[in-house]
Amino acid sequence: MTIEEAFGIVVRRLRRERNLSQDRLSMLSCLDRKFISNIEGGKQQPSLLSIFALASALNASASSIIFETEFILKINTPERMRPDGSKIDWISSMEIMMSKINNCYQGTETILIVDDEKQLREMLSDFLVSYGYRVITAEDGQDALDKYKQNGPIHLVVMDVVMPRKDGISCFREIKKVNPAAKAVFMSGYRPDHLQAKPDFQLIQKPFSPVEMIKAIRSALESEQDTACDC
Repeated sequence: MTIEEAFGIVVRRLRRERNLSQDRLSMLSCLDRKFISNIEGGKQQPSLLSIFALASALNASASSIIFETEFILKINTPERMRPDGSKIDWISSMEIMMSKINNCYQGTETILIVDDEKQLREMLSDFLVSYGYRVITAEDGQDALDKYKQNGPIHLVVMDVVMPRKDGISCFREIKKVNPAAKAVFMSGYRPDHLQAKPDFQLIQKPFSPVEMIKAIRSALESEQDTACDC
């Protein structure tokens, strides 16, 4: 089973539980009707924006949809056996798995999100706050540099590469002058080779799923290695 197929199962189940047609879901989420159909059919990879749009329209949390999708990918049968031989039902299994995954990704650190796209900033902020993080947002590299100096300590910068006024790479070079131990995860529609990035350059490529982002953030926070910023 693919991620797309698992995600489609979750969306289809939620839509039917809420007695919504695909047309109605399309209208509520502002997503194309064909896109909804492809999502439910497992033919379309969900983006961060589409996951939040669907979650809002379905009156569900984005994190619960993500976790259920991951669970469906992991589970092999509707029933599993506990070590003592007793059966564990599907819902209980899902709750256990979701709890374990949720605990792995939660944190209390402060994260600075930098992107010139307002909607992406707000959605990422809401997503990370739901995991316990403190979030500060900035609209471009210059704004990020100012807020980094004004708000501390900031444990991680999640930053777009191409932005007006000051790009992400230039901004992070200046942040490193303020705090040599600063860490960053960069976001870009370009591949690392197009940016001529070093192998340890931490980049998540757009469009990305929330699962990819939260994993990259947790990995960066737990890493002892400095982020390379001289692409």
